[in-house]
Amino acid sequence: MAQYRRDTKRFLADGNTIFEVVMTADSNGAFYDEYNRFPVALEAGQSDAFGRLRTSDAFTLGDYKHLYGIDPAFEDILAANGTVTFLPNQACARLTTANNSTSSVVHQTKFYHQYLPGKSQLIKTTFNFYGANTNVTKRTGYYDDNNGIYFEQAGNGQISFCIRTYTGGSPDDSRKVTQADWNVDTCDGNGPSGFNIDITKTQIVFIDFQWLGVGRVRTGFVHDGKFIPAHEFYNSNNLDKVYMSSPNLPIRCEIFNTGTRTANAYMDQICSTVISEGGYLESGQDFAWHSGLRLLAGGNTTPIMAIKLKDTFNGYSNRMIARLGNITILSTDENVRYDVIKLANTSVITGGSWVDVHPSSGIQYNATATNYNDGEVMDGGFAAANNPRAASTTSSSGITNPNMPSTAKKNYIAQNYYSNNSQVFVVTATNLSSSNSTYVGVNMQWREVY
Repeated sequence: MAQYRRDTKRFLADGNTIFEVVMTADSNGAFYDEYNRFPVALEAGQSDAFGRLRTSDAFTLGDYKHLYGIDPAFEDILAANGTVTFLPNQACARLTTANNSTSSVVHQTKFYHQYLPGKSQLIKTTFNFYGANTNVTKRTGYYDDNNGIYFEQAGNGQISFCIRTYTGGSPDDSRKVTQADWNVDTCDGNGPSGFNIDITKTQIVFIDFQWLGVGRVRTGFVHDGKFIPAHEFYNSNNLDKVYMSSPNLPIRCEIFNTGTRTANAYMDQICSTVISEGGYLESGQDFAWHSGLRLLAGGNTTPIMAIKLKDTFNGYSNRMIARLGNITILSTDENVRYDVIKLANTSVITGGSWVDVHPSSGIQYNATATNYNDGEVMDGGFAAANNPRAASTTSSSGITNPNMPSTAKKNYIAQNYYSNNSQVFVVTATNLSSSNSTYVGVNMQWREVY
């Protein structure tokens, strides 16, 4: 007699429901559909912003933590004696304002994370606001000065989620929803989850969103391993324009005074991540340019070619990033050593002039710079010279391919907070001959991502 067993297979139907299909299998393992379909509700957090069941195909766009010091991926903008301090035993950055009315701190990643249309973007960030301080506002989230989504605690203790938008030509925070009006769970112990937030303790805020200009935004908390949605913003069929101008945004937290105080105030930023759900393929435009041949005296080291981001691109602050691709080095007469170096900003490279690569490119190059200060060496090697004693002489070249897109935290350059002082990639060459000159040329290829 054949042995039978029953099993179920789950198929995602929409963002809130899955269907279980009851299957019967005989002793040979063949399954038969009993055509018995019944809905099973998904728990909060099991589906992404586009209704796909959350599985292991999430792709990390950025992850930030403070283990050995303040994560260098952040840029700090300080005003009126505001400070950022590393607390090694708590693995966090402490943002502190002084007691005057204009003290402020912005702690923001240099990286603007690329959004892929049709993919859910998930942000998680951990922090401690340490309770309310009169005349002090504290925020954390995925936003910049013009656009984004953030969680806020006001000086009177009121907490809220907000979508900031620049669609009217200036920053607008009018879509701020306070705790009493959250439409999913007020997180005061009276909502469906029973979660009662204690803002004086560490918290995990999550944000996930559909953009496509008009999609849904979900906000809430992660507690005891469970996603607890607090408020959802609905945009399609409700607004007459996109809900924010750009989905490519940084991780940011900030604290600022709104009036005079008698003591300092502070908050802690701990750890953050930005994830593309449903797969990720970094898109962008590839460009390349060359330095021409430059004369390099014996024993000298010279920046042969450098690239940086334009301050503006098509009239807007340039928030793209550029990743290096292939780099080719040629030396005509002597062996050279080359280094691929990332510089903190344009002020540490001197001489020469910056020239636009192309109207459709957000990059400028400098092939006439004369000096630079130390930066982070990302790659390097040697390029052999012509051999004048050979029967036929052909130029030799060295080819390097630094870490490719999305696999290395440092393999990109970005603009600063004000979009007026870009990071720089520079290729330098050192003539290994102590006396003879040689001509050196560099060709750089990069990808512009936005």
